[in-house]
Amino acid sequence: MAETQTPPAVPRTKYDWKDAGEEWSQPWGTSAGQWFGAILPRIRDCLPAETILEIAPGFGRWTNYLKDHCQHLWAVDRVAECIEACRRRFANDPHVRCELNDGRSLSILPDASVDFVFSFDSFVHMDREIVDAYLAELGRTLKPGGKGFIHHSNFGEFAGSLRERLPRWLTKPLIKLNILDWAHHRNPSMSAELFRALCARHGLYCLT
Repeated sequence: MAETQTPPAVPRTKYDWKDAGEEWSQPWGTSAGQWFGAILPRIRDCLPAETILEIAPGFGRWTNYLKDHCQHLWAVDRVAECIEACRRRFANDPHVRCELNDGRSLSILPDASVDFVFSFDSFVHMDREIVDAYLAELGRTLKPGGKGFIHHSNFGEFAGSLRERLPRWLTKPLIKLNILDWAHHRNPSMSAELFRALCARHGLYCLT
């Protein structure tokens, strides 16, 4: 079993959390609309699970739904403000444990202790090194047969594309005209192919 340690303090995020992350679900109307219409159908076969790990929960937008599908839920984030918010939000849910980490490791979790890992709207911003570090930890902490749902960037697939060669002064008006999509701060160092290869490096297999 891994030794439980208090990670070093992490500077507070500069993001304005006044809407608790609900603003990212606006295209679906609400987070409930996104959860039941887009996310739950994709992970339904993985639930319920005895122990769920959520990486980078923010203010608990998805934790709020995941907690009803498990006996134990670990919510791990590198931002102290997020963990404090989750602890307040789920104070009456003793099976939800919210912990601060260093943004790349899961030392608070024992080996082979997680049935299902979930992360949405977070891995899309992480660079290759951070994704690789987390996948190494998941290779250790997932139980044999454990599964995960990781929402990651595929922006690297378009490296060298016309969009990438356009100057910023030109891409902004094209985005406003709906000719180009917003990049949404997706990390350009990650692609689906690379994610699959990194998973294989750590004994994980991408089902889809």
